[in-house]
Amino acid sequence: MDDAAAPPIDHARPRLWVETLWLLDSLTTLQPLREIPFRCGLNLIVSPPGKGSAGHGVGKTALCQLLRFVLDDPLWSDGSTLRDELLHSRKLKEGAVAARVHVGGEVWTVLKPWAYRKQYRASRTADWRQLAANEVENELSAYQTALRQHLVAILPVQKLPGSEQPIEWHQILAWCSRDQNARYQNYYQWRSDGVKFSLPAKSPAALMQIVLGLMHDAGTLRELDSTAKTLEEQKTKLQDLREEPARLLTHVRRQLTRRLNVSATTPFRQDGLLELPNLIGLAKQRQGAYQQELRDIEAEREELTARRQSWLETRAPLKSSIDLLTNEIQQIEALIAGDMQRVTELQNEAASLQQQLPTRCDAGNLLRRDCSYVISRIEQTQLDRSQRITGHQRSTQALENDMLPLRSRLQELRADIAPIDLELADIDKKTTALSTRQAQSLSAAQLLDDALEDYEHYDGIATGKSSTADIVSVERQLESTQRRHDQLQIRLDKERAALNGRHQVISSAMHAVAKALPSFHWGVLSNDDKRRTRPFQMGPMHSTTFKVLEILAGDIACLLDSSNAQSYHPGFLLHDSPREAEMSESMLWALLGHVASAGDDSTQYIVTTSTEPVEAFRPYVRLRLYADNDDGFLLRHRMGVEQMPLT
Repeated sequence: MDDAAAPPIDHARPRLWVETLWLLDSLTTLQPLREIPFRCGLNLIVSPPGKGSAGHGVGKTALCQLLRFVLDDPLWSDGSTLRDELLHSRKLKEGAVAARVHVGGEVWTVLKPWAYRKQYRASRTADWRQLAANEVENELSAYQTALRQHLVAILPVQKLPGSEQPIEWHQILAWCSRDQNARYQNYYQWRSDGVKFSLPAKSPAALMQIVLGLMHDAGTLRELDSTAKTLEEQKTKLQDLREEPARLLTHVRRQLTRRLNVSATTPFRQDGLLELPNLIGLAKQRQGAYQQELRDIEAEREELTARRQSWLETRAPLKSSIDLLTNEIQQIEALIAGDMQRVTELQNEAASLQQQLPTRCDAGNLLRRDCSYVISRIEQTQLDRSQRITGHQRSTQALENDMLPLRSRLQELRADIAPIDLELADIDKKTTALSTRQAQSLSAAQLLDDALEDYEHYDGIATGKSSTADIVSVERQLESTQRRHDQLQIRLDKERAALNGRHQVISSAMHAVAKALPSFHWGVLSNDDKRRTRPFQMGPMHSTTFKVLEILAGDIACLLDSSNAQSYHPGFLLHDSPREAEMSESMLWALLGHVASAGDDSTQYIVTTSTEPVEAFRPYVRLRLYADNDDGFLLRHRMGVEQMPLT
């Protein structure tokens, strides 16, 4: 059980009730616009139809909102234009609402201007005039603490199960003063704009159970909710893991049929004795074709390599001769230009070849010292110094004459080597193409192998023949979580069974309300989770207002049960125009008569209505409103603050 104070053994007065409400046009006024007295028990605010008026638009809903305002509801003006119209009213913009409120046996006077939050005030000793004049210590914080201490801190559970949201007073007040236009949704729809629950689907029901004393320990429910959430997550994960192989199997099958270029309806393997086309057989044939193609490629590559080597050997002497002639021609050109440094560099080329004699030449893969073409080139280009000097002294014409046969021979050699170079280029091109074909065949063969292996793997998982480690792990987790969930559900059922007596007391209160109404024979507080939006039920069903009537009757049953020592209900209930749902007058007075017949001061029930009360209910009328003139309006001023009437 969450830490909380226990409720008193009994209480003759409600934990919360409003004794007086004052409406002020300013903080400096000496007389209120209106003073409205309330009592414990039944209180009626009436606005019967008049000349040219149906009794609507006079301030009944505004009164309900102002009562919520002084009871510290932060959402008091949500869903209406009341606050905006007050702030923009020339006569009322400096006004305020004040009230004498009883909280846990203490009497508080509360003052709240609608324009200035900083001027909200409360006191246990002063009246509203002293608060308005700011003549006494402001105990607003203590008032808010008292509301929480007597109406929230007493609850056995302080946080809403599932969301762990701390319970707040305004959430309980929303239940006890539901919006007029929220009664048509379901029992747990208290405000048309919501109550700021972080888990609105479950929190209102849990709050009601806590307040009614039907939940003393939320630990099991919290753990059950958490386990249920884990259970759903694990089921979803397992479903995804089981469906994933089927999705991948479809993908792999699509790959296979595309790679094999066959129909999508081709079976994966042979089924039966008939030899029909199947993916495995076709894949094996295709793999054989890939292997034969790779062998053919390798044979062709070896042939091209041999041809290339032969052509390189034929080309080597020609290339050597071309290099020698090119060197000689360049030396002569350097001599003609008088560039002796360039001549020396070209003549030293033989020395460079000498240093490379221990290495192998590219053409014949022979040691350079064993290559006749290299040795010949060295001998022909290595001139002694005297020959170089003599060459330099020769005339330019003579040197140019020497170059003519050299150039002619060079052209012949280039003509001889050109077709060889073309052959080598063609061989290199074919070799590159073979490498590309080989890579493509290898890739296709590997992809086909992978696809077949994946298909076997995913087919086994999809058909249940095998399981992945992830599926086995999640299945075990799911089994364990399910066992824990079942254990918690049994424990919760036992805890609820222990509260059967409390449940029966509330159900009896609902039955008494139903029996007091025309044509209804029974009423009950349901504990069926399938009827979550209808916790209170009456029968037999017989009118269009049945659903609304059930909700109102359920609220009254909880109110009348609040005097029970096991209830944490504030004992305060506010209903705005319950007959606006086209409830018959006889049904309305039967419903209110049941409350009046209780005849004690342990609750406070404030009801607004546009129906003229019958004689028996006139003593409960605390205020009459009418639209004949301005004095008949709540704030003695015509304002469009009333919500649209429900029809």
